[in-house]
Amino acid sequence: MRVVDSMQVVRNRAAEALKAALHQVSQFKLKSIETNLPNPDLKVDILAQVDVHGRRHTLVCKVQASGRPDHILVALKEFQSLADRLDGNAMPVIIAPRLSDEAKALCGANKACFLDLEGNAHLELGEVFIIRSMRPRSAHTFTHDADEALAGVA
Repeated sequence: MRVVDSMQVVRNRAAEALKAALHQVSQFKLKSIETNLPNPDLKVDILAQVDVHGRRHTLVCKVQASGRPDHILVALKEFQSLADRLDGNAMPVIIAPRLSDEAKALCGANKACFLDLEGNAHLELGEVFIIRSMRPRSAHTFTHDADEALAGVA
């Protein structure tokens, strides 16, 4: 499989995880989601338009193959350089297979949302949010218990 094809598979999987997270809160109305973006210079993997109580928000997502803090920091710096080109309602979102507590803290410190493919999420759009933290049952399995699951209106 070519690298381009495998990256598209990862983007599609990340887009499905984003859709699933957004559908958990009835106030989030997903209007569109794009994974094949026409402008590669933006270095954005997924662009989603979401309506929250009549206000439009744009989720600008970067999909990282690794959730290592150093990789997340690079992605967050790329978001900072994109800030001028994005509209005022744009919210940066990091999506990775797994994010460490340190990587999640980096996202928070940089006012970026995050989502991982293990079920952890922190998505805030105005007064509506999803905060979800999953923890493994044991180090040898990939099943999860909800440590904290919160979705609602602030």
